[in-house]
Amino acid sequence: MESRKSRIRLLFIIWTLFIIIVTGVVTALVKDLIGKKKETALHKPWNEALTEKIYFDADETIADAVFDNYMKYLNMAYIVLGEYPDFLLVKISANVERNDINWAEDFYCPEGGLYWKRFKDGQPTGKVAIDVSEYQYDIDWEKVKAAGVEVAVVRAGFRGYSNGKLVKDENFDANMQGAQAVGIETPVYFFSEAINREEGEEEARFVLEMLKGYNITQPIIIDTEYIFEAEDARANDISEDDRTAAVVGFCETIKEAGYTPMVYASRDQFIFYMNIDDIGDYEFWLAAYDTTKFPYHTEAYQYTPNGLVDGIEGNVDLDVWMR
Repeated sequence: MESRKSRIRLLFIIWTLFIIIVTGVVTALVKDLIGKKKETALHKPWNEALTEKIYFDADETIADAVFDNYMKYLNMAYIVLGEYPDFLLVKISANVERNDINWAEDFYCPEGGLYWKRFKDGQPTGKVAIDVSEYQYDIDWEKVKAAGVEVAVVRAGFRGYSNGKLVKDENFDANMQGAQAVGIETPVYFFSEAINREEGEEEARFVLEMLKGYNITQPIIIDTEYIFEAEDARANDISEDDRTAAVVGFCETIKEAGYTPMVYASRDQFIFYMNIDDIGDYEFWLAAYDTTKFPYHTEAYQYTPNGLVDGIEGNVDLDVWMR
């Protein structure tokens, strides 16, 4: 009887040891398998829906990827001004057409060239453009044409900062006639200080009167901006609604006369000083002198105020004309 009990105890001990050993081996195998799956997962796209997929390096965490994804979303939905965490978000309007420009990569001077082009699918596009006024003095348009300039945006005039008087640019006719004589296209712009819709319309009629006798196939442009050099300028402190109304008044008057209206402004002027939804159907001419973030369509891009062109004394604004 005692011998039988001893055998049973021995068998129980052996069975217990067997269970312990098998459990340990299975646990080790499972842990190893899970570890390999985790390691593999770290090198797979975290979010396949992204245009640019995210891959984890060894020292990256899921939190890093979540933040990267968050910033990508912000840049699709907002104009992000500044750097995290001290940035300002401006919601991008769904009512205004967007551009497909990579601002950091699409614009540069082609090999052997003097001026920027926009490169799309590896091919240069757009025309070399300048904008001129009486401040460029007497221009040798033959030399300007030979330098490769295809478009010259000519200032028609301006409204006085303080008295509101409409003034014709002293070199308007000379610039229009000289540029057109050598085959350079001539859009026209007016430097506005309009404070309401009525004054915007008045500026447009002033320009239209000057255009009689000229063949204009390019836009007529309103240039509206905050004048930092003259803090008491009459249009500096007008509301966003009033500035927008002035621009709309100008553009609608130009459009009714059979010409194409365009709005010139910096990025901040477009997003902070005007209601973008109300002007989004007009063509845009963007001024930006460093890498910018501008989501909306733009038909022209002024990239420097310090250009040099043979035939022009001193500096001149340089542009890529994309229409």
